[in-house]
Amino acid sequence: MPSKSPPQSLFGSSGIRGRVHELITGPFAIRVGLAAAQFLRKNTKNPAIMVGHDHRTTGPMITSALMSGLLQGGIPVRMTGMAPTPTIAYAAGKEGMSASIIVTASHNPPEYNGFKFHNPDGAGFSIPQQHELEQLLDTAEAVSWEEFTESSSYDAIPLHIDALLDNCEVNTSHQVVIDAALGVGGLVTPQVLQQLNAVTKILNTPPNGKNYARNCGPSKIQSAAAAEWQHFVRLDDLSKIVQTTKAEVGLAHDGDADRLLAVDNKGRVLAGDTLLALMADFYLSVRGGKVIATTVSSSSVVDHVAKKHGATVERTQVGDVFVSNLVKEHNAVMGAEPSGPFIFPEVHLCPDGPLAACKVLEFLDWAKRPLSSLVDDLPATHLLRASVKCSDDKKRPVMNTIVTVLDTWTDIEDVNRLDGVRVSFADSSWVLIRPSGTEPLIRITVEALSVQRAKKLLKDAKTALGPVIK
Repeated sequence: MPSKSPPQSLFGSSGIRGRVHELITGPFAIRVGLAAAQFLRKNTKNPAIMVGHDHRTTGPMITSALMSGLLQGGIPVRMTGMAPTPTIAYAAGKEGMSASIIVTASHNPPEYNGFKFHNPDGAGFSIPQQHELEQLLDTAEAVSWEEFTESSSYDAIPLHIDALLDNCEVNTSHQVVIDAALGVGGLVTPQVLQQLNAVTKILNTPPNGKNYARNCGPSKIQSAAAAEWQHFVRLDDLSKIVQTTKAEVGLAHDGDADRLLAVDNKGRVLAGDTLLALMADFYLSVRGGKVIATTVSSSSVVDHVAKKHGATVERTQVGDVFVSNLVKEHNAVMGAEPSGPFIFPEVHLCPDGPLAACKVLEFLDWAKRPLSSLVDDLPATHLLRASVKCSDDKKRPVMNTIVTVLDTWTDIEDVNRLDGVRVSFADSSWVLIRPSGTEPLIRITVEALSVQRAKKLLKDAKTALGPVIK
């Protein structure tokens, strides 16, 4: 049984996030900067850091406070301003920075903000790094004034665009609709795809930190994975435009553009697992390799694709940090999560939405078939996802209790507690119940060969959770 990670009081599955004026405040951002400065001074030679933010209206305030802490801690800062998370992480590595910090809360509502921490290779801070940094939050102090250093500005976007063009080869013109969700992906993806000879229609640009939350719940045609993004993208709008313009594909980013979801040429919003399986098939075909890295929440369809190529699927906890580490550990040809992060290690280990968009066009070039027919060729399983509200302070006792409840279920073949609890049954169906690392939710994922079985498992899981959460 894999060992459990040490408890984290602030870090979730993707950095630190919280509501502005509650957890995320100016004074707290200064403390984060001081802690990061002391951490880098202790662990790296000639430390320097790159800092940027997404389009949230609170970004400049939080970023200024963060930089104040870093500079008080004696660390030179290169400031990118507004840019996608993967853009900042990539540029930090190429410019020889010790780390990068991006002020963002990804797909969370606009009243949230937070911090993502990346190493020079693009991978998020590991659990030991997070733990050490968190312990410094209350102890780190400013250096003497003689050790203060300077900040400088840096435009990271051209460097990232050049890297995407250098690592993507598209020989056919494709018709694409892009939904940038009024986020920072609109600063990179449209320009790159147009240079790759794509005919693009662009929705929801430029970035707008006030209007991006459109209060739209998940629509009937949204995949369950897309429902997590409901604060940013209304994918039924994208679907309709793909159909009316007869585009080959629709591509959607979340707010900080480290994720990508797709709509096929028939207007169907693809589950993240579906796009993962298709990209895995493409990469294993053209690049070889023996491993695809993903999480415990991903569909068994990915295993089917890997088996076709004589490859295996390695799974880890939910969170891009864990997927990046798994890619490194197993020399995986690519890594991804069903919620949209794609990691292509030949470029860097940060989930990169604009890079994933380019790779989708490469895939369509290679396949020479409509996306819808490629989707239809995948094995038919039924995967459903749902969430149940649960405050952060209740997550641990809820999970401790639900494990004992699930132990009473029948026909169990395997129980995996790597991340929450995943119960597999003799009929190849499975249920995963795990606490969200970014929101006050318990997430449920089920998969079965029939829709009736999947719906029953989802209903049973919700029924089991009901009295436990109360």
